Amino acid sequence: MSINFYTPSRLKNYLNCKHIIFFEANKNKLGIKKKDKNISDLKRLEKGNLHEDEYYKLLKNKYSKVIDIKKLNISSEEKYQKTIESMKAGFDIIRGGYLKDDKWSGEFDFLQKSEKYKSNLGEYSYEVIDTKNTSGVKTDHIIQVGMYSYLLEKIQGLTPRSFFILLKDLKKEEIKVSQVNEFFLENKIQYEHFIKNDLNKTKPEKCDHCQICDWQEVCENEWKVKRHLNQVGGNNKNYIKKFKKNNINTIDDLAKIDVKKKIENLKEEVLQKLKKQAELQLIYEKTGKPCLEIITKNISEPKGFNLLPKPSSVDLFFDLESVPDHIYSGKLEYLFGIYYVEDNKETYIPFWAHSKDEEKNSLKRFFKLTKDHFKKYPDAKIYHYASYEITALEKLTSFHKVHGIDYDHYLHMGKFVDLFRVTKQAILVSENSYSIKNLEKFYNFERKGDVQKGDKSEQYYIEWMETKNQKLLDELQSYNLQDCKSTYELRNWLLSIKPNNTKWLTPSKEIIELRDKEIKFLDYQEKLEKTKVKDKELINILKDIHGFYNRENKPDWREYFDRKYFSHTELIDDIECIGNMKKVGDVTQEKRSYVFKYAFEEQEFKLKEGKRATIANNLFPDQTDDAGTIVELNHEKKYLKLKRGTKAGHLPDQLSIGPGSPFDPSKLELSTYNFIDSVLDQTGEFQSLRRLLQKENPKIKGIKKGEKILKTNNFFEEIPNIISNLDNSYIYLQGPPGTGKTTQAANAIVELIKKNKKVAITANSHKVIHNLIEKVEITATEKKVNFKGLKAGRTNDVDTVYNGKFVVTSSRDTDFIYGVKDKTTLLFAGTKYHLSNGYYDSKIDYLFIDEAGQISVADLIVLGQIAKNIVLIGDQNQLGQPTKGSHPGLSGKSILEFLLEGQDTISEDKGIFLNKTYRLHPKINEFTSSSFYENRLITDEQTKNRKILFKDKGFFSESGIYYLDMNHEDNIQTSQEECDEIKKIVDGFIGQDYFDGKKNRKITIKDILIISPYNAQVNLIGFNLKNKEARVGTIDKFQGQEAPITIISMTSSDPENLPRNKEFFFSRNRLNVAISRAQCISIILFNSNLLKFAPKTVDHVKLINNFYKIKKKYKKN
Repeated sequence: MSINFYTPSRLKNYLNCKHIIFFEANKNKLGIKKKDKNISDLKRLEKGNLHEDEYYKLLKNKYSKVIDIKKLNISSEEKYQKTIESMKAGFDIIRGGYLKDDKWSGEFDFLQKSEKYKSNLGEYSYEVIDTKNTSGVKTDHIIQVGMYSYLLEKIQGLTPRSFFILLKDLKKEEIKVSQVNEFFLENKIQYEHFIKNDLNKTKPEKCDHCQICDWQEVCENEWKVKRHLNQVGGNNKNYIKKFKKNNINTIDDLAKIDVKKKIENLKEEVLQKLKKQAELQLIYEKTGKPCLEIITKNISEPKGFNLLPKPSSVDLFFDLESVPDHIYSGKLEYLFGIYYVEDNKETYIPFWAHSKDEEKNSLKRFFKLTKDHFKKYPDAKIYHYASYEITALEKLTSFHKVHGIDYDHYLHMGKFVDLFRVTKQAILVSENSYSIKNLEKFYNFERKGDVQKGDKSEQYYIEWMETKNQKLLDELQSYNLQDCKSTYELRNWLLSIKPNNTKWLTPSKEIIELRDKEIKFLDYQEKLEKTKVKDKELINILKDIHGFYNRENKPDWREYFDRKYFSHTELIDDIECIGNMKKVGDVTQEKRSYVFKYAFEEQEFKLKEGKRATIANNLFPDQTDDAGTIVELNHEKKYLKLKRGTKAGHLPDQLSIGPGSPFDPSKLELSTYNFIDSVLDQTGEFQSLRRLLQKENPKIKGIKKGEKILKTNNFFEEIPNIISNLDNSYIYLQGPPGTGKTTQAANAIVELIKKNKKVAITANSHKVIHNLIEKVEITATEKKVNFKGLKAGRTNDVDTVYNGKFVVTSSRDTDFIYGVKDKTTLLFAGTKYHLSNGYYDSKIDYLFIDEAGQISVADLIVLGQIAKNIVLIGDQNQLGQPTKGSHPGLSGKSILEFLLEGQDTISEDKGIFLNKTYRLHPKINEFTSSSFYENRLITDEQTKNRKILFKDKGFFSESGIYYLDMNHEDNIQTSQEECDEIKKIVDGFIGQDYFDGKKNRKITIKDILIISPYNAQVNLIGFNLKNKEARVGTIDKFQGQEAPITIISMTSSDPENLPRNKEFFFSRNRLNVAISRAQCISIILFNSNLLKFAPKTVDHVKLINNFYKIKKKYKKN
């Protein structure tokens, strides 16, 4: 029987792993079979069918003209003909029909008739709805339903604008085809080429999909037989590629490699570690006896064995069991297990949870037990294996809003001990994995029972959900107990092999009592739980916001303490740090400070000149964490200078520095409590803030609710009138690139000042605030308006100081207190840390929040209390708000994400959309408007006249976007190949004639913005150009700027070489900002191998879709 390759499910498999298709095509020939479906798989299918049936019942009740083709016992061809007939007959709902073209075919769940768009069927068209028993949309769904939409176009002659995924909670998620279609079409083409040309050329490679693949055992057996390098513990694709280039193809080759051999772009310590790992695994193969080697270089560092605390008489050993989201909505930690030995007596305490409420109760019981235990045994610790348990506790305390303070205390007291980190840093073992089950042979731990692995435990829990058979829970409890006991035995074994010349970790023994601010936190938590205020939606927002700043600080605090146990080499890869620096030259003295000079190797970091730094991995009690201030930072020559008070003493010769400890949010928390009080006491204060949080339409005098707000194109007159007519309300002014949002905001502010209104300006950074103040001063000067303004700043920090014609900087609260009362001081500016001062409350007439996409909902609550009216300025499609913490509900969103709920543009009845760009050439705007602004952004007439008049016709055309496919390998944060290409491009542009729409002039280096995601590449490009006037920087540096030409260097070679998270690199917003700096030409240098990235989420698909679009439409020949 021939296999039908051209189905959505096989295309999905191809994207997960090409070799799956090879197996499916050759399974009979090779005599192989995939693993049988387990109860989890079967239950998932059963629940999916029930979900579809339930939705069909709802549709039948809602629509009169419905047909169910699925139930018909007919062939696929007959189903196809029936589908065509039903579409032509105009059925409202068609269930289970069949679609096909020459190659492809598939059976959809539902087609729904839409009268929004005509098609060749008549005055209507169809869109696809697919039911999925999951809580979120997955990449697989995009491919599957994207295929149905593609096939649907063949019949109705119109590409559907959207398709829909109906999730398990009956939430209907809309996916706009334009946001995913290039990704789908490109992969479809690649798949067709693969089937025709490369099907039998594939080889199995380890990937993320292996863990859930039905063919995993077949691949594992093949790798073992062929002695594949991926069988070496700690090896990865990048390393394997480098080894194969050097003719090292098997585990045996690696074990025999000459110790003196050098491999390009592979650190010597990595090579030696992998060689030793291969040797140990071969010894185990030959002798059948597990063996290990202590990592001696870590004995003198705060790593490995040195991370073990002295054992207490009664330590705790902890393990969690969970099921994922597709089994229990929102995921469920269904079993907390705690084990300990006291007076030679074993105790095991399980906390079961079969619902989210019970999960919350288990969390409470866990902290009750451990707190009581620590009172009895202050030295006791909680041992666990790997980071899952601690990360889960952080998320659970955030989600359930209980015991977050206790969790923080445990971290600060060093109560958690991760034996995975200890083991991996202490010893090399003859296993290809550091899974605790792989290590158990070293300490002779034998497991009993049917459940031996996590995937089996998942199957048992699913079966219990259906049968309620207690024996299944008994097996799961036994499995959890064995995990806890194994952790206990592992700890004891590690103690038995711990070298005598290692130390004990000595974290704080102090039991932390509740501090005043923590008591206050708990008090407000109780108030919010017990309140009888009727507006439950607002109360729920406040419950989620409560504790935001503490949660936001948690990752920073955790990283701050984790870094103390990192080596200098490891800190090189931490973007927050500068790792492995070496002191150079003599220490000099300036007054009461020492100045130290350090050289550093190439690395990506965020630390800047003028900022204070800490000793990142300091564990010495006689050495303060403070490393001083970075007084000089030279990226090109790779050195920096630190200035530190003489009382703190000298810094070590080898040093790694990191950011300071997280900020103290006390003032912001007090401001949050002030708003909570106003809501609980029902004072009716802060109406504009409440209206925004409740997402009401703006209340504007003279404009009815639901009416179009902006009625003309006379922005300079109409926008100030709209803002001045706000009635204790808010307005959002969305300004895409080049639309003049800063100019419009400044114009409105000056008009308000003319009416003697008090105005405040804020943003996430001083730079943005200064930019708007400067524009206000220019506009006021043009309009001959005089006023007084105050900007909050620190005279010793130049980045915070603005002294202009009307506005001056002050650090004294008294100046602002007087200014608020003074009728002549009309403008106030500062970040949230300043404007959260209580003396502002409701004293400001209008608050302007610039770059509002970078302001959180929690920040809005802090800021919004100062003003009668709020004006949000920004664009949610440009650089957004960075959050680190785990936050419940929508509390982690930016205010624009919260307000727009995923829409790319503000609707005409809810805000102002500045629809005309004065920057972008129409050829650039064509991409920008369609990709980011729902085709609402148009260009000013004069932009089409901009062009570069090249003498060489083969260089570039006179305007537009150009994609250059770069061919390079192993580039991570720097690419010499792209630097060389950029040098050629820049040299080719300089001296060319540029017509800006009004006059001709010559292109200079200042007319070119060169952008890269990485500071390291920015530095390399700058060095190559050897021109101090070159404008080279990261995307963040150039937001708000423009130039005739932009050149974007994406740098990295492929997904395996991406040094940061994929969301950062493929960021839709960052791409928008980078391209939209250009007035005439934007050039993007990009290795097409980066598109081999396999997206894991819908957001990933949307991110990468734009790069596919660029590759397809703008590639330079």
